[in-house]
Amino acid sequence: MKEVPYINEVESKNLDYELYKRAFHVLSEAKRVVDFRATCNDEGMNDDSKIQKLGQLMNESHFSCKMYYDCSSPELDELTQLARDSGALGSRLTGAGWGGCCVSLVKKDILEEFITKVYTYYTK
Repeated sequence: MKEVPYINEVESKNLDYELYKRAFHVLSEAKRVVDFRATCNDEGMNDDSKIQKLGQLMNESHFSCKMYYDCSSPELDELTQLARDSGALGSRLTGAGWGGCCVSLVKKDILEEFITKVYTYYTK
């Protein structure tokens, strides 16, 4: 077999970058996007089932960003958990990650209560 220049260096660098984890996140995130759209368009599902499924997909997305893409932070994890504890059906980081923004799916009828709980947490 012919020796490939720098193969050992490339292989060792790939271990540092955890490419399998990154690829797993990207591919599973692409599937979640397809599933999210399909759920939105599914006329056979009632609205309650739809929003439960959409929330689940958002939560799975955040978990994947955290565990496989390493683009969350303890503060974002705390913020998304706060949102879920305050009534959000789903919450995930938004943007490129590594920051402090999340998007949450909240039923309209508990929106004021949700905002109050989150606001109170930050103003204690």
